[in-house]
Amino acid sequence: MRLHRLALTNYRGIAHREIEFPDHGVVVVSGANEIGKTSMIEALDLLLESRDRSTKKEVKQVKPTHSDVGSEVGAEISCGPYRFVYRKRFHKKCETELTVLTPRREQLTGDEAHERVRAMLAETVDNDLWHAQRVLQATSTAAVDLSGCDALSRALDVAASNSRAAAALQGTEPLLIERIDAECGRYFTPTGRPTGEWAASITRLAAAEAAVAHCVAAVAEVDDRVRRHAELTERLAELSRQRAAAGPRLVAARAAADRIAELTNQAREAGLVAEAAAATGAASAAAHEARLRQLTEIQSRTATVAAAAAEAQQAAEAQAAAKAEAEAAAAAAERASQLLTDLQRRAESARRAVDHLAEREEADRLSARLAKIAAIERDREEICAELSAVVITDEQLRRIEDAASAADRIGGQLALTSAAVEFTAVADVELAAGDQRVALTAGQSWSITATGPTTVEVPGLLTARITPGATTLDIQAKHAAAQEELAAALEKAGVTDLAAARSADARRRELQGRRDQLDATVAGLCGEEPVDQLRARLAELRSDQPAEPDLVATDKDAARAELEAAEAASADAAAECEARRRAAAAADAALAESATRATVSQHKLDTQRAELDAAADRLGRERATVSDEGLTSAAEAGRRASEAAQRRVAELAEELAAAAPDAVAAEFAAAAAESKSLNDRHEDAARALREIDIELSVFGTEGRQGKLDAAQIEREHAAGEHARVGRRARAAQLLRSVMTRHRDTTRQRYVEPYRTELQRLGRPVFGPTFEVDIDSDLCIRSRTLDGVTVPYDSLSGGAKEQLGILARLAGAALVAKEDSVPVVVDDALGFTDPDRLARMGRVFDTVGAHGQVIVLTCSPDRYDGVTGAHRIDLNV
Repeated sequence: MRLHRLALTNYRGIAHREIEFPDHGVVVVSGANEIGKTSMIEALDLLLESRDRSTKKEVKQVKPTHSDVGSEVGAEISCGPYRFVYRKRFHKKCETELTVLTPRREQLTGDEAHERVRAMLAETVDNDLWHAQRVLQATSTAAVDLSGCDALSRALDVAASNSRAAAALQGTEPLLIERIDAECGRYFTPTGRPTGEWAASITRLAAAEAAVAHCVAAVAEVDDRVRRHAELTERLAELSRQRAAAGPRLVAARAAADRIAELTNQAREAGLVAEAAAATGAASAAAHEARLRQLTEIQSRTATVAAAAAEAQQAAEAQAAAKAEAEAAAAAAERASQLLTDLQRRAESARRAVDHLAEREEADRLSARLAKIAAIERDREEICAELSAVVITDEQLRRIEDAASAADRIGGQLALTSAAVEFTAVADVELAAGDQRVALTAGQSWSITATGPTTVEVPGLLTARITPGATTLDIQAKHAAAQEELAAALEKAGVTDLAAARSADARRRELQGRRDQLDATVAGLCGEEPVDQLRARLAELRSDQPAEPDLVATDKDAARAELEAAEAASADAAAECEARRRAAAAADAALAESATRATVSQHKLDTQRAELDAAADRLGRERATVSDEGLTSAAEAGRRASEAAQRRVAELAEELAAAAPDAVAAEFAAAAAESKSLNDRHEDAARALREIDIELSVFGTEGRQGKLDAAQIEREHAAGEHARVGRRARAAQLLRSVMTRHRDTTRQRYVEPYRTELQRLGRPVFGPTFEVDIDSDLCIRSRTLDGVTVPYDSLSGGAKEQLGILARLAGAALVAKEDSVPVVVDDALGFTDPDRLARMGRVFDTVGAHGQVIVLTCSPDRYDGVTGAHRIDLNV
């Protein structure tokens, strides 16, 4: 399989991209992160595997988020005898187009085109090898598994065979294993569970055994019902006999309980009578006590009314005195308030005069500040004009310094790596080195440093050509590039050399410092207010000045003295006014308090008199109904009646206790419970017997024994089929295990060719002592260097990454030309040091000579060692 061209349109963040790949060699596709390098491989998978109408998550995720358009993927691919152009559009207006170019031209669309491509790939491409030959970012250090790649297996089988005949057998052995797997698949799933005919026979046998068990249980259920019918008949007869024997006990217990109930009713009635008598006696006693309390209350209220009258008279006199004092205090407060108002007017007039004088002084100060600011701004404009003429910037200076430093550093490296050749003359001689002529006398020496190809000639005698190594030439090229970068940076900054650049930068910094100092001075003069606001404030102050000439001539000290005198007099008047107001308020409060006290005293007197009159009226009405002597006699009679009723209650309680009511109640409850239990059990037995009669009548119509016989016959047939199919299934399983074991044994033969090829490619990278241990699944188990063996999982990330790439390149080198697929390396070798990067580059060149290797990277300098690489920069 070869990828010749890949085109993406509206794919994730890629608007349009089309890349053509050479048929052989290493292709390094470089670009920044998130530019869409990995997306190209993902797009190729979607093109080959997903239909254009697919709703899979993988297809939905590639739709652009910034526009409502369909994603398009197109590619030109060759595989086996076929070469075709294939394009799909996903999401919107879905379509699929296929043009087969060779071996004969075809044009298909839609699902027909999709199925045709799938058929061509299935015929000519090992899909497992295509996916295994990728080194992705997320799995760059994971061990590669090539065990399922049939193309590699065929190549290794041929490499491991000892004869042409052995190699010729390799086409039929996988077919035999596939037929064995297909036969085993009739009976078992890939995980070993029964399926198909074997699962059906197991299910049938289980169902037959379950049916037999069900029928046996049904027949046993009929037998159980017959047994229970006999038991219930005997039990019902026994319960009838027990019910007849329990009747006399219940009658005797009921009679004793009735006698206890009669005594209980009599005791309850006597208790009610005693309660009524006690209530009557208590009411008579309470009425007598209430009459005595009324007499005491009238005496107490008479004394209280007399005291309240004296208190009300004193409160009225105090109220009159407080009223006169409050009127005098209010008049004094009014006079003090008027005086305070006059003095406040005088102070306000003096304050306005002082404010106008202060505003005039502020206007003078503000005018001086604005004059200073104007002078500073003129100086700043001159500095800015001079600063605009300076071209160099911090970034340009850094660029010049970096370029000069790089040129010096690379020049030092060039001097260290360049060949120094010294010539010593044995006799007088003249040397020619380029345009330079050097005359040497006998014994004189002359040396030259060859930074590039240099020719030294002895005219008419010899010519010596000195060619530096590749490293020196590379450093010479870098030194020339550094010199060009320095010259370009100096020209852009408008200076001649580094010293001039630094001088210009120092002058620029000096001017910027002076400009910033002037800005700070202006900011200090302005404070938190801008210049325009200061000018507006000056205009406002000048407009607020009065036009009267006498104010301009007024002495500021005199105005302040007048203000202070007015404010002092106003303060004294305010204090006097406040004192008068407090005195008036205190007099008003005393008046209000005395008035409240007088009102409360009068109200209290009225209330006491009303309550005394009401108590006297109430006593008169009650005496008209019952006299004091009548209440006394009624209370005594009630007491005697209550005592007689209590004696009757005690007599009945003694009689009830002698009759043992608890024992009688217990006997009656036990007799009643026994009778109820026997009745319930008799009824339950009769109901159960009726239900069993009904069930037996229904069972007789179901033919359960016949169903049991039919189920047993079906079980015998299912058991026979189960045994027959089971023998075939176990035989297929046994054959598969034997063939698998033989296949694993055969695989051991082609591990060695794979290991040999992997070691051949790895020794230029790791050294001549490099060895690896490979298992039967072609996975690397360990690496050996200088006799030290380290398991694969214990290797560093860089070593794992390098071995993973070498394993894929070894597979690509071994497979037959018609079975080869591109090796894809996505942003790998990030853990590799520069020395091994150069060695890995030579390995890429070796494999790329007869295969296609596609490298996707954001750091193209990692692959500078791949000399024959075709480079594509996506950033351009």
